Amino acid sequence: MTRRLLRVVLAEFGVEEGSAVALGRLLRDDGVEVVYTGRLDTAEQLVRTAEQEDPDILGVVCGASEPEGLAETLPDVLLFAVGNGTSGFENGFESLEEASNWVSGVRSHTVETPSDRVR
Repeated sequence: MTRRLLRVVLAEFGVEEGSAVALGRLLRDDGVEVVYTGRLDTAEQLVRTAEQEDPDILGVVCGASEPEGLAETLPDVLLFAVGNGTSGFENGFESLEEASNWVSGVRSHTVETPSDRVR
């Protein structure tokens, strides 16, 4: 059996550039493939990036504002947000650790892992 890494694209929306780096490191250390985009200023940029990178999960670190309409535009991608502008997200978190733990839970259900009972 092959093991496939969960692919997460992390973007910043309306926050200081570099604020998602710590979350990316937490996820990387937990065995997740992370694509860090840096700061994106519009929802359209987030959508285009997600279409190009083909992630399993799109994570957005938000400031005071939040991108509108991502769930409708990207129905096949799980979404989560961290920060102040997370009210429009089903999976909204206040801390990086909460978001990392959520992604780890998703990973345990989506990644094919070999059984230790295979003979």
